[in-house]
Amino acid sequence: VVGAGPAGLFCALALAARGARPILVERGKPVEARSRDVEQLETRGEMDPESNVLFGEGGAGAFSDGKLTCGLNSPHIRTVLGTLVRCGAPEEILVAQRPHIGTDELRRVLVGMRAALTRLGAEIRFETRLTGLILQKGRVTGARLAGAAGEEELATDTVCLAIGHRTVTAHWNHPFPLNSATLWRESAFIFCLTILYHKS
Repeated sequence: VVGAGPAGLFCALALAARGARPILVERGKPVEARSRDVEQLETRGEMDPESNVLFGEGGAGAFSDGKLTCGLNSPHIRTVLGTLVRCGAPEEILVAQRPHIGTDELRRVLVGMRAALTRLGAEIRFETRLTGLILQKGRVTGARLAGAAGEEELATDTVCLAIGHRTVTAHWNHPFPLNSATLWRESAFIFCLTILYHKS
């Protein structure tokens, strides 16, 4: 699973809860270190290109005001809100007409989600980028990653690109061999959940 925003976190949680051992890859840092980097950007004007308001655990929304925007007709809303509560969000979001967590609480929820993933056997690799997909006969057979330990090729037949629409825009001309993959600009979150529920 590539990207630790909402789509990637929930995708990895759903896979891990069903017995898979997903590897979650995020180019940015955990939310605690990311918060320090964002504070440095706001106070000193120094931006870390890999750890900022766009990149890192929680995705671009981690530094929003914590309002939860979701489609009222989605059958997955209760699952999503329940998961957030189990990871530390206030129980009021289960009954609120306009669920709101708040920025500070949201960061604690992200730490709770990370802990849940680890308990379920997921591996989380921060400061690691997807640099390419390995294709054979038009099918994904692996992923190329670059991180602190250097570059590696990871054998896999499944890659979920939960990279967020801001990343898609920033890397539209990136030399990924994306002819067999689809990038979603909107609704990646519900799309990932829908795939998982239909496969189960």
